[in-house]
Amino acid sequence: MKFVCVLLAVACWAVAAAEESVAILTLSKAMNELKKVEKDYSRGTVTDTMINSPPVNDMKDCCIASALKCFASKVIYLPVSNKMKIPQRVIHRELLKAKILNKVSCSSNETEKAQCKPCNMYPMVDGHTYLKNFQTLLQKIFIRLQ
Repeated sequence: MKFVCVLLAVACWAVAAAEESVAILTLSKAMNELKKVEKDYSRGTVTDTMINSPPVNDMKDCCIASALKCFASKVIYLPVSNKMKIPQRVIHRELLKAKILNKVSCSSNETEKAQCKPCNMYPMVDGHTYLKNFQTLLQKIFIRLQ
């Protein structure tokens, strides 16, 4: 009987570790794609793009999921070259998957207490600041998942 319990515990640990690994791999993929988009955007001549961006330096932990949704939904509005449209869509799609959002979400009560703002209530910033804030948030999440 003890052997069965140990085996069950090991199996549960392996499944949990696999889910963590998938989330980390997905996040890494999105971070790499964002670096490509950022490099392309920096080369561009458009500098007046304004996008809602959550301030990540003083963000409450329970607002990380809503901030991630905001960043992921707005990334497709950055003006980039045609070859960067696919990385934009990859970032958008991958970061809105439940495997990432579930890892950084709090309970609805905790999120309500944190008073997270909706995306359109965050300040408008230029594209470079938006990308810097986005990278910072992804790095925070990556550290949290490890």
